[in-house]
Amino acid sequence: MKQKDNPPIGAVSLVAAVMFGAGLMAWFYLTGPATPPEPEPLQTKQALLLPELRPLKPFSLTNNQGNPFDNASLLGHWTFMSFGYTYCPDICPTTMSLFTEVDERLKRVKTPQPYQIAFVSVDPQRDTLERLTDYVTYFNPAFIGATGPEPALQQLTKPLGILYARVETEESAMGYVMDHSASILLVDPQGRFHAYFSPPHDAEAMASDFLAISDRAQ
Repeated sequence: MKQKDNPPIGAVSLVAAVMFGAGLMAWFYLTGPATPPEPEPLQTKQALLLPELRPLKPFSLTNNQGNPFDNASLLGHWTFMSFGYTYCPDICPTTMSLFTEVDERLKRVKTPQPYQIAFVSVDPQRDTLERLTDYVTYFNPAFIGATGPEPALQQLTKPLGILYARVETEESAMGYVMDHSASILLVDPQGRFHAYFSPPHDAEAMASDFLAISDRAQ
């Protein structure tokens, strides 16, 4: 009876190495640290979350108290930010009333997350700091009004995609109106553009989304 040839030593070593490697991988898989599962996407009612969080580009405006309103002003608390002008006949007063409702809802649930509400005027020619003070404090004494020269406003608005334009009109006693974006931005305590709310806005949905977003971000 013919004896079978033994496999070459190299082949045996290769098979053993493969089996050892497979066994090692299985052992590591079973005993190694588990990979934490990816968090499920946050379900929001109205807010649209930014896929990548980046700090706002450097900007410097002045608030209605005459103090700087800049990147440093955004640190340590969440910021709801809207853009408009005090002579706005419809969108801006509606937004400010909305902010009042959102603020009341958040205070009612006693959210632990600090936040501020800021209204940025894109009409510095008419919106003096005194007028801004009268305007924002009418809705809530804690609200912030801010504005600045056109180049300073562009440093804030352009990178964020906030559009506005002066439109001359004979139908207005003011001589012109400002067309502007109606979106509301949410900036996180690290000064990063975190989410935005597109119109039509709803106070209950915004408050609910803010609670969910700020809780997830902790």
